[in-house]
Amino acid sequence: PDAISGDMESAMAVELNPWVEYEFRVVATNKIGTGDPSTPSRVIRTNEAVPKTPPANVSGRSGRRHELVIAWEPVSEEFQNGQGFGYIVAFRPNGTRGWKEKMVTSSDASKFIYRDESVPPLTPFEVKVGVYNNKGDGPFSPIVVICSAE
Repeated sequence: PDAISGDMESAMAVELNPWVEYEFRVVATNKIGTGDPSTPSRVIRTNEAVPKTPPANVSGRSGRRHELVIAWEPVSEEFQNGQGFGYIVAFRPNGTRGWKEKMVTSSDASKFIYRDESVPPLTPFEVKVGVYNNKGDGPFSPIVVICSAE
């Protein structure tokens, strides 16, 4: 943190992450040395914001016949940026237009299973997974191609 002059009565903390709890302490330093830290401030939570981090490592997993199993690494709580966090799983048969989207409302979810009796085995699908919270929709992961189960 930046040092401020001794006659200052306040300071502004910048570049804090959204929807994270912080507490602050003050330490005084002069030519004699550094004093003990102050008691911590009350805990303060920053405001919510739209999430900016999509899930990582979107991939396919083995499943049953007529299933498309989509997996990802969940976004850690510090990057969810607010309440009501979840995932938007978008998929379509490779080479087609228009995405089918399904909402996954659990913030710690790491997979989604789409079942459709009309999906032939080993059908390639384009897949992407996005994020949202109460403030709005965030970005999607890069598109990957995975295949339906055998």
